[in-house]
Amino acid sequence: MIQINLLPPEYRPRTGTPMARFVAIVVGIIMVLSAGGAYAYTHFIELAKVQELKRSRQEEVVSMEMQRDRSLRLQAEIDSYEQRRRAIQTINRSRTLWSRKLDQFFDIVTGRDVDDTSAVWLEEVEVPVKVVTMRKRRPNRRKKGTAIEPAAQFKFEGYMAMANDAEAPALLSAFHKALTGDPENTGKPTEFFADFLSINNPNIEMLRDRRRGEDALVPPRVGVFTHELGLRPPDLDGKGKKKK
Repeated sequence: MIQINLLPPEYRPRTGTPMARFVAIVVGIIMVLSAGGAYAYTHFIELAKVQELKRSRQEEVVSMEMQRDRSLRLQAEIDSYEQRRRAIQTINRSRTLWSRKLDQFFDIVTGRDVDDTSAVWLEEVEVPVKVVTMRKRRPNRRKKGTAIEPAAQFKFEGYMAMANDAEAPALLSAFHKALTGDPENTGKPTEFFADFLSINNPNIEMLRDRRRGEDALVPPRVGVFTHELGLRPPDLDGKGKKKK
């Protein structure tokens, strides 16, 4: 059976949107608005925070790099200062004050500590220019009981006058003791010999007696002697141990 509604449109009952379509439309609108809000929040708020954090981190990195470079420069200056300090200390340890040492030596040679009956004068004195330290000469640890090698040699040649040949051994021995202080017997070397390790055995060679005319010698007998003294390594003390 077919029903026909002949009423005009304004008198006909109104029909609403189906519920399912309405719910779908509302849900779609909500999702679109949520996505737009999420995009706006992420783009304008969170992104701004991340960018601000990135700028602060970059500034921290730049500041830390500047501090690192400054620290490296300071460390380089400290290392350079330490190298200069060690070099100065090494020079001071390896330096022998030869003005004082030669003054002590010539006090002995001029006869202050030698028998008055002898006369000693020098022909040649050789002072070492360069002193080799124990560290440079022998890098490995020295074995126990091994003799210490001298750092340099102080050499001199001279003459000794005497009345006769029989006086030569006694006078040369007295001069030798005046140089060394006879440490084997007294246990204490002279102030001059304290910086030396060794001295060669005393030996004197008598010159021919010349008694004719103007060439006569006064005193009549003269002997020539040569001494070599081994200088103590500057980085060792009297017992052969490293200085603190």
